Amino acid sequence: MRKLIAEAALLLMVSALASAQNADYQPRGVGYVFAGGGTHSMGLTAGFGGEAYIAKGVGLGAEVAAGGLTTTDNYGQSNMTGLGSADVSYHFFPKKIQGNASPFVAGGYTLFFGHNAVDRGKDVTTDGFNVGGGVDLFGAKHVGVRFDVRYYGHGGRILRFTYPNLAEFSFVAFRFGLTFR
Repeated sequence: MRKLIAEAALLLMVSALASAQNADYQPRGVGYVFAGGGTHSMGLTAGFGGEAYIAKGVGLGAEVAAGGLTTTDNYGQSNMTGLGSADVSYHFFPKKIQGNASPFVAGGYTLFFGHNAVDRGKDVTTDGFNVGGGVDLFGAKHVGVRFDVRYYGHGGRILRFTYPNLAEFSFVAFRFGLTFR
């Protein structure tokens, strides 16, 4: 009888340790890919990024993207412009991060580079910023969809062959993507 009770206790302990469900699951970050439309001749904007959570709801992230993938300038060349961003984000409802929805706001530094960011034949980069927000919706524990809107602005010149008389240029990107945690 003691052997049977010991085996039953051992079986219960092993099954408790092997349980795949953890009610206190807190992800350490998210990764995502996105695509969407942009205003002011930026057309399709697509890229990827990630965020690491450093405190309750606060995260640090980075993105690499390209804008203007489907539009051309006045000479028939692509408007493609590279975007590299370093952001700070805040996700609301951090205790429910394992839930189905995680709204957020984000913003930070953006580096614009590539075609149409040239000055007298030299490739140059332009410093700028981005601000925005959105929501991550999780239908499964580790995979979900992401909807967000970003405003990109800067004080330099990009798309100089599309808008030759503008000294500053900004646009809004409406993005949809997949997110992983």
